[in-house]
Amino acid sequence: MTRSRSLTRAALTSATAAATMLLIQACDGGAAARSTHDADPAEGVWDALITVRDCSSGVAILTARGQQTLHRGGTLTDTNASPPTSRGVGMGLWRRDGTGYTAHFRFMRFNPDGTYAGTQRVTRSFRLSTDGRTQTSTNTSQTLDAAGALLQSSCATDVSTRLS
Repeated sequence: MTRSRSLTRAALTSATAAATMLLIQACDGGAAARSTHDADPAEGVWDALITVRDCSSGVAILTARGQQTLHRGGTLTDTNASPPTSRGVGMGLWRRDGTGYTAHFRFMRFNPDGTYAGTQRVTRSFRLSTDGRTQTSTNTSQTLDAAGALLQSSCATDVSTRLS
């Protein structure tokens, strides 16, 4: 009987340990233990000066400020200096793409009366400077109405500086 209880206790202890490890891995509990060598050089917070351009001629139309955070694992958040009543926070994905990077994100747009106007989809292709403190990009975007129909396409470039 004692041997049976010992085996049962050992099995329960092993099962509990295995379940705990699976839970820790599912919650990415090992992330804190990763070395900084696992970080991609693009990760961090970036402050951008964005220049919207005529897609055909490349002539600058307007400039704006923006910020983007590239999170470990390939997600991003984005905002800019537009009034928060006209534009929501951008959310999307980024990845290393050969010698550069590609990011895709979208944000909701709102009419002056606060009603939903549609979305804007943005694709950025960017490269880091050799010191990793700046990035330059070419961007395309599509403005969609509330039903998802394309209203316009636009082009931009930006130069971003690392904040963190």
